[in-house]
Amino acid sequence: MKYMVQSKFLRRYRLRILSFLCMVTFTIMMLHNWEYRLRLKNLQTVVDNYLERVSEMALFTSTDLKMKDTWRRSGVEGSRIFSAYLDSRPEVVLNEYPSAGYNNLWALVRIIAIVDVQYKGSEFICHYKFSSKNSEDQEIMLEAPSAAVKIIAESENFGKMKYSAAFVLCKLLTKDDGELPSQITFSSSSGKKFEELLDIDFVDIHYYPKSISFNQIRLMAVCVPTLHHNYDKYMNLIEFIEFYWMMGVDHFTIYNSSASENVSLVLEYYKKLGILTVIQWQLPPIYKFERTLRYNGIFAAMNDCLYRSSFIGGYKYIVNVDLDEFIVPRRYSNYPQLMDHLDPIAKPSQDAVFIFRNMFFYLIYEDSEKPQEPPNSTKLLLHTKTTRLKDINEAFSRTKYICRGLDVVEMGNHQVWYTKTMPWFFQNGFQHFVVDPEIAASHHYRYCEVSENICWLLDTVVDETAQRFTKELARRVMASTPEIQLR
Repeated sequence: MKYMVQSKFLRRYRLRILSFLCMVTFTIMMLHNWEYRLRLKNLQTVVDNYLERVSEMALFTSTDLKMKDTWRRSGVEGSRIFSAYLDSRPEVVLNEYPSAGYNNLWALVRIIAIVDVQYKGSEFICHYKFSSKNSEDQEIMLEAPSAAVKIIAESENFGKMKYSAAFVLCKLLTKDDGELPSQITFSSSSGKKFEELLDIDFVDIHYYPKSISFNQIRLMAVCVPTLHHNYDKYMNLIEFIEFYWMMGVDHFTIYNSSASENVSLVLEYYKKLGILTVIQWQLPPIYKFERTLRYNGIFAAMNDCLYRSSFIGGYKYIVNVDLDEFIVPRRYSNYPQLMDHLDPIAKPSQDAVFIFRNMFFYLIYEDSEKPQEPPNSTKLLLHTKTTRLKDINEAFSRTKYICRGLDVVEMGNHQVWYTKTMPWFFQNGFQHFVVDPEIAASHHYRYCEVSENICWLLDTVVDETAQRFTKELARRVMASTPEIQLR
């Protein structure tokens, strides 16, 4: 009897200890969450106080004197730099600098670069150039250690390539009077003399305009990396642009490494219409396609496009697709309706990335027998190719996505790798939402990836979903094509 009483007492005692520990843990979590939110609020206040200076720099660096973004030499062997963006999102800054908000540390400069993968995690030296508006003032340079050197989409590099796209993160340095730097670069060592820095290329820092700040004023932009090997499918390009424009996309950014004359004419036409930005993407010869660098620097291009479109352009959503991929709504008429369903403004979502599963429409399959309207219109992929593989790819296998740009830190080809950190213990960041294929899917029009004999044996179905858009799409393509004056 005595033993039973002691055992009961011990169980009760242990239960009380466990309850106490749970309460202490919960209290610590709540205090940590409260402290984090307070630091976010304080850092946001500092950022807001600098908004006027940031806006002034956005105007200053967007003049005709501003150098065009192109691949340039850094001070690290085998590395190149393309562009740089001010990143003042408090969640992102605190993740790299927990002491942010003090000692005038309130923002990062994010450099888009290509580096030798051996430099992952290394510490470079960031060099800052201040270009005074008064031409009589002497040019000033400062330096500081980098915050991080991060390989972009590292798992998609497959561990085979010598070089990779990378973020080189530098803290934002200012002069004693608060002036912001206009250009930046990095090297492998500190203490370089002024003359030595003249042999290293700098890139302009892109500052966001005050009119945009972090309030998105445009809906959606498409990022297309990259045209290469004398890309020549000009009619497919017209269909692609007209479809996405018809669906509600406001702007396109295409990175051009190599394209045919007719494709160049198409790009120039839509550029003149004001809906297309063409970024010249001539990589140095040390970077060899799929031998020393993945897919023509695709991850550098798509992340440059992310920051260019969301931070500078003010677009809320970024669409990541290739030219043979069409995100087709199956229940809604356009993207504004689709996103109202997936990401309603009235109910803020923890989902920042919307994944569309891949459906293969192989070009080897027979064309649809349904006549295309209007009569004699240009043959469209979306109308003629209606036979697809019965099996739809699982999520994150060949998928494409639409994401909220300001909540994304690092984009990959088929998914987003990093988002902003959420202020809570068990929530590392915003989430991916896999869209039901009955609502929308990515239609992928391409040749069979394996032996054609194998593709002919796979189960297929007829899917005419896209045809509900092709009458209007054909009219748009017919109206645009004569204006382009193809050769």
